[in-house]
Amino acid sequence: MREEPDVVALNRRAWDNVADEYDHSYEGRISEAFRRFCDGLPHGGRVLDIGSGTGLPHARFLVDSGFEVHGIDVSPRIVKIARRNVPQANFSEMSMTDMEFNGEFDGAVASYSMLLLDPPRFNDVASRIHRSLRRGGLLYLALNEPPEDDSDVDGEAIVEIMGETMYSRAYTREEVLETFIPLDFRLLHFNREVQTSDQFGEEHAMQFILKKS
Repeated sequence: MREEPDVVALNRRAWDNVADEYDHSYEGRISEAFRRFCDGLPHGGRVLDIGSGTGLPHARFLVDSGFEVHGIDVSPRIVKIARRNVPQANFSEMSMTDMEFNGEFDGAVASYSMLLLDPPRFNDVASRIHRSLRRGGLLYLALNEPPEDDSDVDGEAIVEIMGETMYSRAYTREEVLETFIPLDFRLLHFNREVQTSDQFGEEHAMQFILKKS
C-alpha cells in the first residue's frame, strides 16, 4: 500500500524554502469577487485570513479597508514576511488543520490555501471555518479546478512549484458545494476564470462567496 504523504509538513517545508522568492516576485491581485466579499462584511469587522502567505494582497487590502485582520500560515518564514508587509494585521504561525476558533470572525478568506489539503483535511478544515465564523459570517474561497479535458477527476498530485515539491489538489465545484452546503453555508456568488503567472502557470480558478446561516 502506498504511504500517504504528510501534506502539512511537506508544504510547510516547501513554503519556508520559497518564501523570500515568492515575496519578491508575486503579489497577486484583488478580484471583483473579493471586493464583493468585502462589501458584504460589517464595517470594521474581524476577518480570518487562512493561509495568509506574505499578507499580499488580501491582508493589506482588508487592513486598508478598515477591517481587523488575523492571518494564519503554516510557514514560519512566510509569517515573518507577512508581519513586515502588513504590520497593522496580526499573524500567527499555525496550520489551518489546527484552527480552534469559535464564532470570533465576521469573515474568513481562504485564497488558494485549501488546495494544499487532501480531501479528509479539506473536509475537516471546512468544519473549522464554519465554527470560526459568527452567524451570518462570510467566506471567500478561491481554488483551482481540473481543466475540462483532464480525465483525472481527483486532481491530486505531488507537484513542483518554484523548484519545491509540495502537495496541491484541484477541486471541482461539486466537491466544494458537497462539503460546504451541508455545513449550513449558502452560496452567494460563484465565478470561474483562467489565470496565468510565472510562478503557477495556467490555472483554472474558481471563486466562491459563501454565507453561514
